[in-house]
Amino acid sequence: MISLALIVAAVLLGNAALTRRAAQPRSRAALAWAGAAALLVLAAALSPGRYELRKFVALCLMPAGLAWLGLLAFTCDLGRRRLRGPATVAAALWLLTTMAGNAWVGSALIAWLQRPYARIEPLAQGAFDAVAVLGGGVEVRSDGRPDLTAAGERAVLGVLLWRAGRTARLVASGPYEPIAGGGATSNAAATAALWEQLGVPRASIVLLEGPRTTTDEIEGLARLVAERGWRRVGLVTSAWHMRRAMGLCARRGLQVTPLPAETLSAPEPQLRWIVPQEVGFWRVQHACWELLGSLAGR
Repeated sequence: MISLALIVAAVLLGNAALTRRAAQPRSRAALAWAGAAALLVLAAALSPGRYELRKFVALCLMPAGLAWLGLLAFTCDLGRRRLRGPATVAAALWLLTTMAGNAWVGSALIAWLQRPYARIEPLAQGAFDAVAVLGGGVEVRSDGRPDLTAAGERAVLGVLLWRAGRTARLVASGPYEPIAGGGATSNAAATAALWEQLGVPRASIVLLEGPRTTTDEIEGLARLVAERGWRRVGLVTSAWHMRRAMGLCARRGLQVTPLPAETLSAPEPQLRWIVPQEVGFWRVQHACWELLGSLAGR
């Protein structure tokens, strides 16, 4: 992106002006600062419209954006004072922050995770004896009522499969959670309550209560399949989580068909995505969590 290249060039030029301030005449330093300002103005002029520029500026003024810019300024100041060791550490921390909150980096990692499953159409995979929906799509509110999370498409896909006649049984999974009044319920029960509200009869729902990790869920599902003699089982989870879930199934000899929900797309190449922000942190964090879980066999 031209605007991004110009912004980087302006930062480098400004840093050079600061670093060599004592060794160059004032006229040359003024010229360098004028050049940096001109590059920033040109970057703004070439940015895709005022809307995109406003978004970029607003994100820079958010806490993560301010910390990012502050760390960059601190790095430049250390370099100007020729403190190479601290400057290197600060630069590494700035780069880590940039990568950890970058939406493009996070999207690239997520795309790699979900690539084997991104093109699967769940409703076109035939009929199943049962479809298991892994937890994470529904949480329990303090009053015990169900509430969809950011991964709520998992629970919705289960209902769609039941309505389409692809299965007569839905398996809801999830741990127990405390509720107001000293009682407890489970995320699995909350998912079942939501399904019933959407028309799925209670007789068509099987609860797998207690599992707190994906490993526990797969182990519990394997026991259910063995006990009930199900021959064809579908597994619903987010596309970016499917790789780890299928690996756990393979380790336990559990044959399931992947039915991915929540396939995430990459953001368009816009100026605002270079600033560390929520969507970037979320995607990088989830991708790293999945990779770590796969390496640990969990």
